[in-house]
Amino acid sequence: MTIYYEKRCSPGLYNLVLYRLSEIQEGRKIIPFREVFRRLGTLFHLKKAEIWEVLFILRDFGFIEVVKGHGIRIIRKHSR
Repeated sequence: MTIYYEKRCSPGLYNLVLYRLSEIQEGRKIIPFREVFRRLGTLFHLKKAEIWEVLFILRDFGFIEVVKGHGIRIIRKHSR
């Protein structure tokens, strides 16, 4: 699977997830897991295990950092 995020981003699940995460960041450096699971579970009807899968994919591509015991930090923003 190839994801393009440089200047133009092909629309897809990962871009939408990153966009929704940036919406709930609200100036915070770390988004609490509670907020991540609530928002993504509600919007995309994903289960907790599926959300973890998406988060680990975004982490592996270098878009987020998982802060153990706290939440996630967005490293690179989505392109919309």
